[in-house]
Amino acid sequence: MINGTQTLFNWSLRADARSIYPHVVRAVFAGFMLLAILAAWADSVGGMAPGLYFFEWLCGLNVLIISVSGISYFVSAVTEEKDSGTLALLRLAGVSPLAIVLSKSTSRLISALMLLMTQVPFTFLAITLGGVTWQQIIAAYLALAAWMCLVANVALFCSVRCQTSGRAASLATSILLLFFAIGPLLQSVAGLKGIPWISPRVVTACMELHEQQQLTSIVPRLAQIFASNSNLIMLAEQFWRGLGFGVVMFGLSVVLFNRYSEPLESNPHGSSAKVRRYTVGRCWKLPVIWKDFLFFMGGKSFLIVKSLGYVVLVGGFLWFHNLEQPNSSEWLSSDLTRTAFLTVTLLLSVELLLYSSSSLFLEVRESAIASLRMLPIQTPVILLQKIAAGVLATSPAIITLAVLWAYKPQAFLGYNDFPEMVVSWLFAISLSTHLCVLLSLYTRWAALPLAILLSVAAFPCIGGAALGLFTITETAAALNGISIGVWLGVGVNFVWMWLFVLLPIEIEIVNRWNRLSRE
Repeated sequence: MINGTQTLFNWSLRADARSIYPHVVRAVFAGFMLLAILAAWADSVGGMAPGLYFFEWLCGLNVLIISVSGISYFVSAVTEEKDSGTLALLRLAGVSPLAIVLSKSTSRLISALMLLMTQVPFTFLAITLGGVTWQQIIAAYLALAAWMCLVANVALFCSVRCQTSGRAASLATSILLLFFAIGPLLQSVAGLKGIPWISPRVVTACMELHEQQQLTSIVPRLAQIFASNSNLIMLAEQFWRGLGFGVVMFGLSVVLFNRYSEPLESNPHGSSAKVRRYTVGRCWKLPVIWKDFLFFMGGKSFLIVKSLGYVVLVGGFLWFHNLEQPNSSEWLSSDLTRTAFLTVTLLLSVELLLYSSSSLFLEVRESAIASLRMLPIQTPVILLQKIAAGVLATSPAIITLAVLWAYKPQAFLGYNDFPEMVVSWLFAISLSTHLCVLLSLYTRWAALPLAILLSVAAFPCIGGAALGLFTITETAAALNGISIGVWLGVGVNFVWMWLFVLLPIEIEIVNRWNRLSRE
């Protein structure tokens, strides 16, 4: 008789094979490989090694896909059962925690590894193009496989630990961002050797931790593979560390499964009437904003926590500036102000992507679109209220950015490339969030990684046109004596982008929402 593990495993693989979206992802990735080959051929005209360029581009795209999949695809392995309320049925059927975790996570890991393996024959074209050996290709894909094992099992642990997919995705995102950011931070602190207020033990500890992080990260390993093929070790320490940490996280997921498999509380806002009155309160005049802000984006309590977090973040920069320049009359230097601004912008971007990929998807999964359509509110108004809820939830980051800008605007206006950075960020985040919303109405799990992939592919094409239009607008403004030509170019690009790129996506979102409400 087929046991529970094999049944769930076969069902997961068959569901993935029968769904059209995983095959669409594979086809899109094949198209990216073709674009990489064309870019490598174009670089060969300049006398460079096109094979190495193609190989580096492809490996970088794989790292991006694997990391993004950790916060979207792998992270919903167990939480999708919790969200749909079927986890208790699996336990009632006698399926063990090991069987559930093994069947739900391993099937997705195998599907992802298959996508990785199918690239290998095509990647061998890099040898023909020149600049790469077969040893480098094999070593790189072994490193990518180990990194995928690590990311998948970290996401699995987040899926077991958290009660909902949104919380699991937030936890996985925080872990990955912390992992990539801790390397430069530790290196910066280790470079402060000899400063009186930093203990030598702290510097030594940071140096050791930085070394361990570099031995585990995929980025230094790929850089080592790209640099030279002499004395290249196929199964380096990064490979064994990735597999080892993956096995440890898998074991923790199995051990802690029973502890965190309890159903979500029916009243997450407290049992006390006073607590509910503060956290929930009465429904607002705009009910969709109230519902999304309270039940999807954490409500007042999470808003306060985020506000305190940004205060602590800015306070950390102030403390570091005071230690670095104790006699300075400024609160923050220009460099630290820009660094703080970019850090908050990164966190804001992550928030926007997570909210946009899950807001409408939750309505589809819970079959709540028809109920929303029964409200005397038109579809565009409902979607605008959802956008307003997202703006309200991200208001701590927006206010922090406004405060940093108001404190020292010359730190940004004096930076020559700052307007171009604004245009690039506006285009990238607007396109990514719109694609996340649209794809969440079509796909079951891959809205966020697909949106990022499509944005990465579209940015060199459309982004180049946007930067060209920015230069033309700035030049025309200078010829006519307009002093704000830089920001006029930003406005022109935003209008052009909304009219020709974002507006068609918004129309399709409304049409798709209306079609789903009639099903």
